[in-house]
Amino acid sequence: MKEETTTTTTTTTTKNTTKIIRNEDDDYELVKVIILGDNKTGKSSILRRYHYNEFELGVSSIGVDFIKKDYGMVNGKYYKIQIWDVNSCDRFRLLTHSYYKGAHGFMLLYDCTNQESFNNLQFWINEIINKSPNSNNSTIVIIGNKCDLVNGIKIDPIKSKQFCDSKSITSFQNVSAKDSININEPFEILFRQIIKKGHSQTVSPKHDTYENNNINKSCNIL
Repeated sequence: MKEETTTTTTTTTTKNTTKIIRNEDDDYELVKVIILGDNKTGKSSILRRYHYNEFELGVSSIGVDFIKKDYGMVNGKYYKIQIWDVNSCDRFRLLTHSYYKGAHGFMLLYDCTNQESFNNLQFWINEIINKSPNSNNSTIVIIGNKCDLVNGIKIDPIKSKQFCDSKSITSFQNVSAKDSININEPFEILFRQIIKKGHSQTVSPKHDTYENNNINKSCNIL
């Protein structure tokens, strides 16, 4: 269940049901997700399509981009989602490693038309294991972008599924940021798995840097 809210969430129903009122000063559960993968696999495009339902050819993150959005009530707790798009260039690597801290889940991305980007999934899994303090508890999903380029696809979905099974990764899906194919599903699967495991961080808006600075779209680390 997803719900866009800014200050107050109110649910009003008839008798025998519950009325829920949420104040902007109430604590909430924060789920932090990081998108990883080779350059030019479409990480920024995936995030833009998911959050803004927009596509712009050639968009890329400069260092780190992030969005934060309301997710909604789950089992009596209010959740917000923070999604980080981390640039994979070597010159940003030392900087971006610091953003792995506190991550509850990772979305690994490869390009369906680029065999090397698929082969490098193991590199990114190793990055998570070696650089993320919570790697043992992290949830991972894998997606293959650019499935709209039918004639150029080089990675068989069966092979992708076999790779996921070998790594005990429960979710794989081919998507297209350009044509908006299967974009929401991997995010939903990732969020639900994280929440089901009880992996989130309780946050007070009074001590939330991003809330207090009114940063709700993206940031660039130059």
